[in-house]
Amino acid sequence: MHYFCYNVAVMQWSRSKYGLAVAALVTAGVAAVCAAAAPAPLTPVATVQVGAQSGMVLAAAGSIWSTDLALGRVVRIDPTTNTVTRKTAFASRPFGIAYGAGSLWVADRSINTLGRIDPRTGKVLRRIRIGSNTYGATFAAGSVWVTSELDGTVRRISPKKNKVTATIKAGITPNGVVYAFGSLWVADLGGSKLFKINVKTNKVVKRISLAKVDWITASTDSLWVSSETGRVFRVNPTTGAVTARVDVGANPLGSAWIAGELWVPNIDDGTISIVDPAKNEVRSTLSAGKSPLSIASAAGDVWISVSEAGEIWRVRPIQ
Repeated sequence: MHYFCYNVAVMQWSRSKYGLAVAALVTAGVAAVCAAAAPAPLTPVATVQVGAQSGMVLAAAGSIWSTDLALGRVVRIDPTTNTVTRKTAFASRPFGIAYGAGSLWVADRSINTLGRIDPRTGKVLRRIRIGSNTYGATFAAGSVWVTSELDGTVRRISPKKNKVTATIKAGITPNGVVYAFGSLWVADLGGSKLFKINVKTNKVVKRISLAKVDWITASTDSLWVSSETGRVFRVNPTTGAVTARVDVGANPLGSAWIAGELWVPNIDDGTISIVDPAKNEVRSTLSAGKSPLSIASAAGDVWISVSEAGEIWRVRPIQ
């Protein structure tokens, strides 16, 4: 990991406008922290402006997808031209995004709406009532799954019926959700738990205590769970044991598995941590603009949502 010299002010943590932790300076007192070198800059080969505030990023149906959290739009990017080819107006703060059953599924954080969108035409086919303050979304086991911070649940939506078919209690403020190793996994930020759910019975079958977790990425043998404590937990999906704790940057979120390594966007310090799974440590820290939020892999490259700039960066996987 690269280190650098900087001044650290006393900070107070709070939940930001899209439910992510941000730091606010509350005193004038500072402490000098010195180290070797600043993070190397991450240079994109293409920068795509998607709007005022980009959200999660997803590679699906031959395109790159993100949202504009400020202007309420779903944005489609053509990876062959690195240009926006469609903007679909949807709700007010579209955030969670998934693909399955031939459709794009987008959940809004402000209102209880899940949109089913035709990826070819951009038309909103259905608007489905779900829980408010929705955070994560994924498609697995023939269903859409979305987490709701408002009532501490994960909802299962049938694409055949276009309605919620199960509501499962999953802690206090569930955030990230992923399907891996034959089960659904949900990270509960407020309750500091990782939930394992049986998709056949819609029942919670395991609870693992992990501090302030909010995003989950799967590799071939592990779950990598981001925590607002500034670290990533490596979890054995069979036993539930934590096999490694990797310190990354401030407020890591929408990580992705890229070329055998974990790429972690650290929202609050504007960096990307690249984790070497063989050593369970950060091998490189890269500077990545204003509030890198989410990462995806497509067309041989890495796509990063730089939220506060409203941009998607395309970068080479070798860094």
